Amino acid sequence: MVWSVLTLLFLVELLAWAAYGVLGWALSPGWLWVWLLPLLVVSLWAATASPRARWRGAVLTPVVKLLVFTGAVLALVATGHPAAGAVLGVLATAVHLAARRPDVRARLEQVSTPDGVRD
Repeated sequence: MVWSVLTLLFLVELLAWAAYGVLGWALSPGWLWVWLLPLLVVSLWAATASPRARWRGAVLTPVVKLLVFTGAVLALVATGHPAAGAVLGVLATAVHLAARRPDVRARLEQVSTPDGVRD
């Protein structure tokens, strides 16, 4: 169960980043924004919301996650994919609620520290 939730967390993140690619393609010039916009979002995510992020925080990490997923849903809706946006929103919410289970949280703690070693 734990690895299933962790895999779904990763897939939902990939879907969110892809949504920014869809938005980038709709912007002008599409060839630039299609890769630049997801790259900016992934960089923000890596710095603040990933398990080994440099600037993780009790407030910062959830706020960045909320902004990234809300932006991804809005990006899909704005580009004419409201059903995909709704599915992403529901899926992201369900997966993040499942990730709050104690066994999943314990495994995430192990993943977030190098070699499972705590300070």
